[in-house]
Amino acid sequence: MDTPESFIAAHVAEVEPLYREEALEEWESAATGQPEHDERLAQLRAQTMRIYADPVRFAKVKAWHQAGGIADPLVARQIQLLYHSFAKGQQDPAMIDRITQLQKEAESTFNTFRGTFEGQSRSDNDLTTVLTTETNSERLKAAWEAMKQIGPRVAPTVLELAKLRNEAAQRFGFANHFSKNLELNEIDETRLFATLDELDRLTTEPFRQAKGELDQQLAERYQLSPAELRPWHYHDPFFQRPPKVGAVNVDRFFAGRSIEEIAIRSYDGLGLDVRDILQRSDLYARPNKYQHAFCTDIDRKGDVRVMCSLESNERWMETLLHELGHGVYDKYLDPELPYLLRRPAHTLSTEAIAMLMGRLALDADWLREVAGIPANDVAAVAPQIRARQRLGMLIFVRWVLTVVNFERAMYQNPERDLNALWWDLVEKYQMVPRPEGRHAPDWAAKIHLALYPVYYQNYMLGELMASQLNRTIARRFGRLIDTPLAGQFLVNDLFRRGACADWDTTLEQVTGERLSARYFAEDFV
Repeated sequence: MDTPESFIAAHVAEVEPLYREEALEEWESAATGQPEHDERLAQLRAQTMRIYADPVRFAKVKAWHQAGGIADPLVARQIQLLYHSFAKGQQDPAMIDRITQLQKEAESTFNTFRGTFEGQSRSDNDLTTVLTTETNSERLKAAWEAMKQIGPRVAPTVLELAKLRNEAAQRFGFANHFSKNLELNEIDETRLFATLDELDRLTTEPFRQAKGELDQQLAERYQLSPAELRPWHYHDPFFQRPPKVGAVNVDRFFAGRSIEEIAIRSYDGLGLDVRDILQRSDLYARPNKYQHAFCTDIDRKGDVRVMCSLESNERWMETLLHELGHGVYDKYLDPELPYLLRRPAHTLSTEAIAMLMGRLALDADWLREVAGIPANDVAAVAPQIRARQRLGMLIFVRWVLTVVNFERAMYQNPERDLNALWWDLVEKYQMVPRPEGRHAPDWAAKIHLALYPVYYQNYMLGELMASQLNRTIARRFGRLIDTPLAGQFLVNDLFRRGACADWDTTLEQVTGERLSARYFAEDFV
């Protein structure tokens, strides 16, 4: 007769090699864009999904979970996490096969797609360069539209996936996949949207004022009136980052330099070694390679890697610091933890560390002391850099409000006019007018909506957690930069705990309180 301990042991023996092989195939798929890796990845995902779809095993886990009374807290926590995994996985074999096939198609499309601009296939980096350097509105519009060309290609796939996921969720008693995913990932939907509504209230007027000033700068750059500005004038295809206008140009601080070496120096200052992570990583762009960035823990035994398409500028400096934040969390997990607990407390917990580290790219002390920028140069732009960081956070909050509210509505009713809804939300939260006469699935060009469903709230909650952790570090050690004690604190008090408790309990153990928006608001609003 199974016991919780024997069940866990047998389960780990079955899934651990599968997860490792799946991670390796995902890596090769992103690195090469070759269809054989996509096919093998889909097969592995289907195999894993079938394990978690098994109703007999789920019944056992559910009974132990509901009965409680497991004396060993680590065993009890593993049963709780298995309950969540099996509850997410309850779907029939035909649905599993269809979902994995659709995911494979969407992933392959994102890995290999390049927009057509002026008759040529162009990478995202190329098109972003056009958006940030061109001043002719017609060319800007064409480059922006090229970055949206993937939307019609993947939108039917995303919608079919949404309907299939909803069907599985509703069979299990949930209203839709969005609500199911939040609950089984230990995020309370009511609390989440109360937090997002609070951030909306806190940022609406500061954002309106900051954007008014930004629009004036952009209007001067493009020789337009502020009312004539359109989405392609904001330097980013989704306006999720601040445009590069005004007196400050942080890119020049990184031009022609090895941002890998700067990243190594940053983490060395915390006593955290990232050289082995970088040696295993794939850092530069090439045809058919995945154009975004991610960090992966291949085996929960130290094989941690980063995928990037680096260039020597602020955006990729921030991105590399961010991804290595994920990397050090994975690397410094307690190797003695059980396999199922040898991972971050939650996705938003590792996002918090990634964002805490990514913020350094616009920190005046870091630019001077770590990046080695002359003190006079930093002093000359420090106020503008601080203003840019604040603007960036206000822009990011409004972007997250757009994405999360859109995704919630999409899963509530995938049949509604999502193209119109997208621009309704963009206008409401980001205050960017929609292009005249445009009715296209621009929302589907956002990779997270296609490949990483119900994920984006983790970024915002991660930012809140990053501010809370940073405040604790400042109170205890003075600051984060070049403070090995701060690195030791993160390793010993956060990373090594793994997933032994839920994310909010873990945060309370580390900082003395549960998650609050207060520190983020004090920092940036």
